[in-house]
Parts: sequence; structure tokens; C-alpha cells
Amino acid sequence: MNLIKNTSKSIFFFFIFTLAAASLFAQEVGFMGINIGMSREEVLTSADENELIEVPISRDVEFFPVEDRKILTFSIKPEVPHIYLQFYDDRLYALTLIFNEKHIDYYTLINRLENKYGAYTELTPEWRKWAKDEVEIKAEKPAVVKYLALKEFLEAAGFKVQDEDIEGKRKDRILDGL
Repeated sequence: MNLIKNTSKSIFFFFIFTLAAASLFAQEVGFMGINIGMSREEVLTSADENELIEVPISRDVEFFPVEDRKILTFSIKPEVPHIYLQFYDDRLYALTLIFNEKHIDYYTLINRLENKYGAYTELTPEWRKWAKDEVEIKAEKPAVVKYLALKEFLEAAGFKVQDEDIEGKRKDRILDGL
């Protein structure tokens, strides 16, 4: 009986520790508390609570007045004069940060991103790219960082997201015919 009690306690504590560890190591993807996947209201609340972020009165940019895409613009002057936040179905799917390279340069950005997200997954002379969960993070020269939820971006742009399993099976079937 005592063995069962001790085993039950051990399992319970292991389960609690596993949940706590997972939540401690879960990493949100975004900038200054504004994360991909947040609602527009959550983003505005987070921006209002951050004393560094300037939220202009006319913060909405209407590039797509007919579509269900909305863009907000913020800034942190002088270091980040332009922050563009793109929403689709009331969810933040793209975040573009244009840094003033006199204050924060490309190499500082990539070093910080490597420390946070690990080794980059792609590299060109003009940019480096990381992937975290379903989000692509890209640092571009001269000093730009873009966070993009690719699936939502393709949906917002009107592209059909293809099922990789179906496409893969089709491709295999064709190649098996060789």
C-alpha cells in the first residue's frame, strides 16, 4: 500500500514538474511583448502598457480596406522608427520592425536572434532566417526583422495551402511510375 502511495506521489510530481518545465521553456515569438497570434485588442493593450512603444492616434493603415486584413503602425523612437503589424481574421500574422541602423545594426540583430532562437536555418548575403514553431523570423540588411506566420500569410494572400501528405503521395506515385 505504501509503495502505491509513493509511486502515485512520484508520478504526480513528475507530471507537475513536466508541465512547469514546458511552460518555463515555451517561447513566444514576437517583439516587446507583442507576439504572433495575438488579437488586435491584445496587441493594443500590450503596446499601451509598454512605455517605450509609441502608439499614434491614427495608428491604422488602410492598405486593404475591402479585405479582412488590417495593418497597425507603431514606433520606438529613435531606435525603431517603423513597426508594422498585419492582422488577418483579427490575429497578428506578420510583424515588421525597421530599425534605425545608426542605433541598432544588422549584426547586433542577428547576434541577438541567434542567442534567442539558435542557429539560423537559411543564409544569404542579404539575410538570415530562423524558424520557431510555425513562425519564420528573418533579419534583413540594412536593419530589418520580420516575423511571419507563413500559413496565415498564404491564407491572407489568397493562396491555397496544399496538404503536403496528398502532394507527397501524388509525387511518389508519379515517381514510382519511372
